[in-house]
Amino acid sequence: MLAALFLVGAAIFLLIISKSPGPRDLRGHNDFNVILITVDTLRADRVGCYGFIPDVTPTMNKMAASGVRFEKCIAQTPLTLPSHTTILTGTLPVHHGVRDNGGFVVPPQLQTMAECFKSAGYTTAAFVSAYVLDSKWGLNQGFDYYFDRFDLGRFEKISLGEVQRRAEETINETLNWLEKNRTQKFFVWVHLYDPHTPYDPPEPYRTQFQDRPYLGEIAYTDSQLARYWSYLEKEKLLDRTFVVLASDHGESLGEHGEATHGFFVYQGAIRVPLIFVTPFPRYQGKTYEGVVTLADIMPTVLEMTGLPVPSEVQGQSLLRYFGGRRKPEERLAYSETFYPRYHYGWSELRSFQNNRYKLIIAPIPELYDLKNDPEEQKNLVYIEKNTYEKLTRLAEEFEKKAGEKAIEPDFASVDEETREKLAALGYLGSFIDPAKLAGKILADPKDKIHIFNEISAARETGMAGNFEEAISRLKKILDDDPNISDGFFALGNIYFKAKRFKEAAEAFHRALDLKPDDSFAVINILNCYAALGKLEQAEEFVLEHIKKGFEDPQFYYALGSLYALRGNYDKALPYFEECLKKNPRSASAHNAIAAICLNRDDLSCAEKHLKAARELNPTLLNLRYNLAQLYEKQNRLTEAMELYRQEIADSPNHFKALFNLARLYRLQGREQEELETLQRALQANPDFPLTYFYLARIYLRRGQNYREAIQLVKKGLELKPEKDNEAFGYFLLADLYNRLGDYVSSEEYARLGKKLVNSPR
Repeated sequence: MLAALFLVGAAIFLLIISKSPGPRDLRGHNDFNVILITVDTLRADRVGCYGFIPDVTPTMNKMAASGVRFEKCIAQTPLTLPSHTTILTGTLPVHHGVRDNGGFVVPPQLQTMAECFKSAGYTTAAFVSAYVLDSKWGLNQGFDYYFDRFDLGRFEKISLGEVQRRAEETINETLNWLEKNRTQKFFVWVHLYDPHTPYDPPEPYRTQFQDRPYLGEIAYTDSQLARYWSYLEKEKLLDRTFVVLASDHGESLGEHGEATHGFFVYQGAIRVPLIFVTPFPRYQGKTYEGVVTLADIMPTVLEMTGLPVPSEVQGQSLLRYFGGRRKPEERLAYSETFYPRYHYGWSELRSFQNNRYKLIIAPIPELYDLKNDPEEQKNLVYIEKNTYEKLTRLAEEFEKKAGEKAIEPDFASVDEETREKLAALGYLGSFIDPAKLAGKILADPKDKIHIFNEISAARETGMAGNFEEAISRLKKILDDDPNISDGFFALGNIYFKAKRFKEAAEAFHRALDLKPDDSFAVINILNCYAALGKLEQAEEFVLEHIKKGFEDPQFYYALGSLYALRGNYDKALPYFEECLKKNPRSASAHNAIAAICLNRDDLSCAEKHLKAARELNPTLLNLRYNLAQLYEKQNRLTEAMELYRQEIADSPNHFKALFNLARLYRLQGREQEELETLQRALQANPDFPLTYFYLARIYLRRGQNYREAIQLVKKGLELKPEKDNEAFGYFLLADLYNRLGDYVSSEEYARLGKKLVNSPR
């Protein structure tokens, strides 16, 4: 019997092509569109067509009834970016090298599903709902249009996982795109993030599921999928479109002590829904019971559409199962999480499962009989020794084969500006280079889950503004175990949010003592010293760290920013140039140098560096803003306005872009647009005096709201504008009081304005 269970050999990676009729035969010579939908953090056993009651997923059920449902689809990792990398490349994490969110970039040498379709003449578009899938991480390869546009500036006090948009916004955007492109042959990827923490469904789902908000998020997501499905039906797109529904990973929901996902590889976090929908009746309402993986999506879709499968793809086409009623074939499904290793210095976990048994490779290994123990409660390692040994040998062969041509992981391809922002959010601070842990005996995550949960809870508490409670909880953890660098880093971030910069610096120093190669701790210590006004100490600290042998281009960028933000361009420029020397692909450094050139009116220098930055990263924050300033100086006002609009579309709270756009509206006499843009600028930054003055000026010109205008000017004056602008404020008050007939006040403010104008400079 056991021999039958383990008939899995070296052929495990071979693409098995079905000889029986499939969708490609029924397709004839017609091209079919493909829509890939991934619902983040959706575990299979919370979906109605997978047996869950109460049924909150009528749309997903409808899709299953219209297609082929795979009962046992396994995610290759319970983390969003690496899992989507597997989905879109058909390769395993051990091959593509993306093992975590935030610290990795998808290797450009991999051929993505989008690139396959684009090379075949398809129009390609992606719509993602979370910053962990931002184009900065490289999954935009092959997409003509990639809708991300996340404004990190709005997320100063929350964790990176919250940088997201609701499904409604994403669905709106993809429907707008489809309306314009529905006559083309297209490949579209739609990513919906709502079931991810924090669980906060909108009404009526918030009230309806107040005790089970995760279900509320799923029900809300399903309602948005219903809108999408209705559009496809109404426009008759389903007649010529293949639709794939999947999830990148599940959610533990407290099982095995894990509240969310990422830390363990138990079934709740890695068993996900997978459904293929075709317009062909013979492939509707079918189910396959055997183990399959997310790596199988790409080769299946490519075979369905008649496109060649890249040679590096490790998944298998699933077309041979589309007819249903096929006996499950034996195969291994691989999953991993390196989150405990990279963030805490504890052991990674790897799992291998077939149709019945599951092996978890850990310091204390685990073996489960999923047929008789689906909740993975009884470890059979010492009871079924033969099964354990055979599965272990197969796992070793599997992993060796999968990693033969592995791509070297890239930890530092993200531009310096993004890395600096992520460090400030506390997301990348404890990312540990795996080479530093080689040969060490690492702790079993099972023994550390309580520490992980407590640190995570304390971090969220602190990010929500409950500083004292978070600090107290973290201190208690660190008193018990003073060797957790991630704990000190979290403590430093909370102190920083609370503006307790001295204590924040001390905490970051403790984190750095435990992990001297932690660039993000260094940057945050610099930021603490800067917040304390100790610029020279900040500079000296970073330079001393470099002298110790821990050089990083990010350090030079941070030092340049330290001085550029304070107008000391002579000190800032050499640091930005050194960053560029160490990292010639730094779009951030090019952009920063261009900004200095613009301030010095060296337009040729600015244009050269802006062009270089644009080629490296066309969506870099502030790039279009700086380019718009260049165009203004070149009197290319229409182009400048369009760039300001683009910057604002990506970053709605970009105050400087809003204010400058309002100024250009004023120059063109477009007063209503100036007014609306100034109001947005005021909301984005209520501490800039000139916004108040120009709003008051509009009311003065219109002959209305004089008293409101007076209050606006007085508020602007309270903010202590520069001398020339202060005079402008006084003259505005003089005019406003004159309109009201208060000539005494008018003359007094006019006198103050003239006094400032005539005073020595």
